[in-house]
Amino acid sequence: MPFFKNQEGYNLYYEDINGETKHKTEGTIILLHGFASSASFFKGQIKVLRKLYRIIAFDALGHGKSDHSKKLNLSKNLRHDIIRDLEDLLLYLGVTEKYGIIGHSLVGGMIAQLFCSKHPEDIKYLILLNSGYIMIDNVIRNIFYNLLPYFIRMNFLEVVANSVEDILDKVIPYILTSIAESMNGMKLSKDEMLMLIEDQIFGMINEIKEYDPSSIQCPTLIIGGRLDNFAPEQMSEELNKKIPNSQLEIIDMAG
Repeated sequence: MPFFKNQEGYNLYYEDINGETKHKTEGTIILLHGFASSASFFKGQIKVLRKLYRIIAFDALGHGKSDHSKKLNLSKNLRHDIIRDLEDLLLYLGVTEKYGIIGHSLVGGMIAQLFCSKHPEDIKYLILLNSGYIMIDNVIRNIFYNLLPYFIRMNFLEVVANSVEDILDKVIPYILTSIAESMNGMKLSKDEMLMLIEDQIFGMINEIKEYDPSSIQCPTLIIGGRLDNFAPEQMSEELNKKIPNSQLEIIDMAG
């Protein structure tokens, strides 16, 4: 299996399909998976895309087949670390032409957006799957919406203070429980997982204050699902308004 070593010395798994042949039809596509996922998420899409494109995907640190270490510092900005690792991977593979990026989910989509904002001259187009413009109230609203049954059982109003920090401190264990089935792609202990979820939530909230989607100038396709509760269509619609050259497609009966 192919691996490359990042700046911290960890081995990261990657796939470079049609890399040796330098596919000449539609160019190169970068695939970015979401939180607690891996490059294997795109297995179905790769079967189709490999007929026309060079495809580059990798497992972020602590995900899939990539390294995990007990020394992993979960307090760091993992989104920026992933961006740095992607930059190094593209340099390692000798990618010099413009390429498209596909980002999945809120985290994978956010990384794709940040990468496009940082490297506008390198991006041919952007595709966001089940992502969106993550406003702070949307983050909190979705946490409450998805965990309402837990709140009822724990008499939530009597035990939680009014601040966002106190609320998240109470609900993070329930977030872990509610998404445990999706954590199979990660190699983290339960305590590390709690730290990572908390870091990602607060990290996204802080990043929202600084991030401006209008900085993305490349053609962008935003695809959402009508039944997606975690990244509801309103978030995709908001992102469509923010990105100047974007097109929105909402799929009925899809989550």
